Amino acid sequence: MDQTLILAFELLSQDAQEVISAVTGKGKQREGVETDAQIAFRLFQEELQDAEALLTDKQMAISIGKAVQLDGGVLSQLQEEERIAHGDHQLSIALDNGETEARTAHADAHSPEYDAEFIEKLACIYITGFDDDASDRGICSDEETIAGDQPESSAWAASRGPRKRACEACGEVKHFAELARAPCQHEYCRQCLTHLFGAAATDESLFPPRCCKQPIPLDKSQPFLDSNVVRQYRKKAVEFSSPHRVYCYGCAAFIPPTNHKDDAATCSDCGCQTCISCKGAQHGGDCPEDEKLQQVLQMAREEGWQRCQNCWCMVELDMGCYHMTCRCGFQFCYVCGARWKSCACEQWDEHRLYERAVEVDARDDHPEDQARRDNRPQRVHQLMENLRRDHECEHRRWQYREGKYCCEQCFQLKRRFIFECRQCHVLACAYCKRHRA
Repeated sequence: MDQTLILAFELLSQDAQEVISAVTGKGKQREGVETDAQIAFRLFQEELQDAEALLTDKQMAISIGKAVQLDGGVLSQLQEEERIAHGDHQLSIALDNGETEARTAHADAHSPEYDAEFIEKLACIYITGFDDDASDRGICSDEETIAGDQPESSAWAASRGPRKRACEACGEVKHFAELARAPCQHEYCRQCLTHLFGAAATDESLFPPRCCKQPIPLDKSQPFLDSNVVRQYRKKAVEFSSPHRVYCYGCAAFIPPTNHKDDAATCSDCGCQTCISCKGAQHGGDCPEDEKLQQVLQMAREEGWQRCQNCWCMVELDMGCYHMTCRCGFQFCYVCGARWKSCACEQWDEHRLYERAVEVDARDDHPEDQARRDNRPQRVHQLMENLRRDHECEHRRWQYREGKYCCEQCFQLKRRFIFECRQCHVLACAYCKRHRA
């Protein structure tokens, strides 16, 4: 079918060229000036050439998809052999140089691979399109065109599952090629995945986007995301991955490390130069004392706040132990500010621990339950012991709690239900439970 279309485009293009040649030089217009008819036929010819190039590219893509489908296993094996050979070569060089702890590529036995179903999704997105009837039978709309009369590889055939599945977040049933799969095997539709990456680009505590505590990679998610979202996410990834950040003193834009030179950082947006040390306007000589910063630091000392030693943000302890995790991911001691478990400070304050235990116990209070009120001291004491034991909880076990509660991760009020960690009793909404806690 595509060959017939290409032939038709070629014939139409020749006809258009003949018409252009026939009318060239005729008429009363000045030399070198095209008539409306000539312009129309020339544009028509260009459109035909573009359409012909598009069909040729499609044929090439189908041919590549067929090769990957039929020979993917062999290609993966060859790639793995090349990776191992490269690792052996690097190991021999390291040993020859007398390195005692030689690095080798063998340690990364699980290099990123594109599985058969992901390749099939790409074929549906970029080549064949979606066909609901075909998807119910386990194929895409033009899959016979990709595979031809050749048998499928066993890996490709084994990857086949239900062609329509539900999004983990919104629950809407989608064609399988419209769902991106996270490392934990949960799947998200385009809209929900876009929301995850968009939120990660605006809220550092959600960066990188993750499901079940596992980061969702951008490479396999990019086909399902808008280009603007990908661009914004990559830009923010540079910012959130920078340990010592500098923001323009003029417009507050982040200045990437590539724009740092000596003690000055040049803003790409407004052109202002910012001192890397004091974060004020660039100056000559020693960095003067920043009075406004000193006022903020004085307030922090009075309020008992601590400063993250990685991104220098102010952090306030609202509840729990002294183990703090900044939104940039740095973990530190709230008492002295040092990296967590690198100091000898106490890990919790008894008064705060008691207040937290009382708060957790009050969640199940009933006005008419006198026996429960009588046993409160024993329950609070047991809760304090549990909180000491689980103060570094990884939140692996949750229980459903019906009612109106405030999420202790995003601080949004949830009027219908909340999730409570069975170990440390932290409250999290469904979104934070999956992507933040």
